[in-house]
Formats: sequence, structure tokens, C-alpha cells
Amino acid sequence: MKKQAINRLAMLVLPVVLAALALEPLARAQQPRTVKITPIGAQTGEYCARDRALLFEDPTGVRILYDPGITVAGGGDTRLGDVHAILVSHNHFDHIGYRRLTQDPDDPKAICGLTPQTTQTGNTTTAEIAAAKNSAVLVNGDMARFLSGKIESIRGVPTPGCPIEGSGANEVLVPRSSPCTGGVAFGSLRTVTRAAGTPGVRINMVTALHSDSLFNPNLLFTAPLGGYMQENSLNGYDGLANGYVLTFTNGLKVYLSGDTGPMSDMAMIVRDLYHPNLAVVNMDGVNTMGPEEAAYAMKTLVRPAAVIPSHAAEAVTTNGSVNPDSRTALFVDLLGDMPVYVPLSGTTMEFDGDANCVVGCAHRRRR
Repeated sequence: MKKQAINRLAMLVLPVVLAALALEPLARAQQPRTVKITPIGAQTGEYCARDRALLFEDPTGVRILYDPGITVAGGGDTRLGDVHAILVSHNHFDHIGYRRLTQDPDDPKAICGLTPQTTQTGNTTTAEIAAAKNSAVLVNGDMARFLSGKIESIRGVPTPGCPIEGSGANEVLVPRSSPCTGGVAFGSLRTVTRAAGTPGVRINMVTALHSDSLFNPNLLFTAPLGGYMQENSLNGYDGLANGYVLTFTNGLKVYLSGDTGPMSDMAMIVRDLYHPNLAVVNMDGVNTMGPEEAAYAMKTLVRPAAVIPSHAAEAVTTNGSVNPDSRTALFVDLLGDMPVYVPLSGTTMEFDGDANCVVGCAHRRRR
């Protein structure tokens, strides 16, 4: 009798177990696949004047840091975690990082204006982070050579070029056991992936209309060259300013404008070729587009589904709310019904493939 009862129980349970096993792959496939975007700024919970750095995490686990700038405390910044690849739009101090953050971003009194507490790096925050995290630095070819030397000065050994695997996808495999640098050209492709032949983050470089140079030569150039250039008021040319389009494995496509003004490439290349549905747009009205120009570029040229503003050149928020007299507030109003997600430092936003922010969106504003 006992054996018969056990058999009857097995006959009842087995179909349930088999059905659950059959549904498990489908359940995994239906789980939300979001891209995480975490701003790393000067003061936690705020959007500050010098904030540039954004950390992207693909559903596959690939993590990419964009424009480290001066609001990251070098390679030891505990907010970073793994950094598989680094992208830099151009060589100006607030993007490549001539200085590193020294103030505590969690301090309510941390400086959110144009002069946060920092110290000179000598090698750039980009190189420091790459050396500490064994990152692949994927930038324009001239900058790649420059940063290769800076990483070497930190580690004491030559920095290899990033090997490219596969055909067509131009794969860069991560994580790596040592940093590398890779020159990316306009119209070329790199795919950062965790395993050869598997989906990864596709990276395309696009143009930006902006000056680009390594200024204050004494900060980054070795003697006596730095002194000679300083004496003659010369800056160091190191390639062209650029932006990027990132295509993530959940379908999200993000346009990183870099410092730029409005240009026809935003429509002819960025929109018509790459079709981004989320844009990170630099708009301070001083060194890049202003609110009116940036709103025109987004509504008429790029036409993304949603926007993240960047490069504010002013303290934008107070207690996490946009200051009504800020340029960002004007930009939000000019965009009308287009969602704008304000990048509060330390607040991770999660986006689905259609550029809908599904997590970390309490600070979204619409007119």
C-alpha cells in the first residue's frame, strides 16, 4: 500500500515538475532585460555643473564608462565596480579627466558648482581607471596612442592594442587581464562582448562639432615639451572630437552627443543610419549647444524617444529637483512631451529596448 501511494504521488507530481522545467527557459526569456545607466557625479542625489560620467551596464553584464571627467575619484572610486570599456568624446579636462574628485560625494555640503574639490592626476582619470580596472579604452586613434603612454606610465609596462576578434562584428572580449587601447574611426564598429560570437554592445563613433586639444600642456606633457608649449601659448592636438552610438542587446540605442553644436549629421547619420531611441545630449549654452539649439536638435534632427541632458555648467538640482531658473529647466520645457530623465548622481536608471525608463525614474519631468 505504501509503495502504491508513493507511485500515485509521483504520477501527480512528475507532470508538474516537467511542466515547470519546460517553462523555465520561457520564463527567463520573459524577464525584464534592461540597460542600467548610473551617473557618477560630484554630489550624490544631485545633477551638478561638472557631471559627465555615465556608467552603462548591458543585460549581458558588459559595463562601459563614458567620459570619466573630474567627478570620479580615479581607479579606486568605490562607485565604479567593474569597468570593461571606457569611451571618451574628446581631450578637454572635464571629459578625459585632468583632475580626480577628492570631496566626499555623499557629504551634503559637497560642492555641486563649477569648482568641486579635485586634485591633479598627471595621467588623466581615464588612464587611472583603465589601469585599475583592466579596461579596453575605445577612442579616436590619436587619443588611443596618447592614453596608451599614460597607462604605461602608471603600470610600468607597455599598453597593448585591443585585439579584435571575429569577422564583421569586430569583437573586443571582456573582462580582460590587462588594459588595452583601441583606435575607433568614424563609421567603424566595435562590439564589446563577454564571449566570442555572442551578443554584445555595439559601438559606432560619430562626428561632433567642437574644438579638441590637450590644453595646459604642463599638466600632461613631459618636460621640456610641456614648458615650451606653455611658453608659446600652444595646446596639443590629439584627434577630433566625437560622439558615439551604443546599441545594447535589449535593442536600446543610445546617442552620446559629446560636446557639439547642431549639425546635419545628426539627421543624416545619427538618425537615418543608426536610429537611436535615447539621446544623452550636452547642452550648457557656453561650450556646447544651448537649450534652444539642443531642443531643436532633438525634436527635429535626431528625434529620439527620450533624452538625458548632460554638461550643465551649473548646479541643476536642489534636493534632486530641477531648479526652475536653470538652463536644463528651459530645455525640458522646450522639449514638450518628450521625456527627459535628469541624471542624478548615484541614481541608477533602467531602460527597456524602447527607451522607456522603468526603474529609477522618480526624477522624470514633462511639461
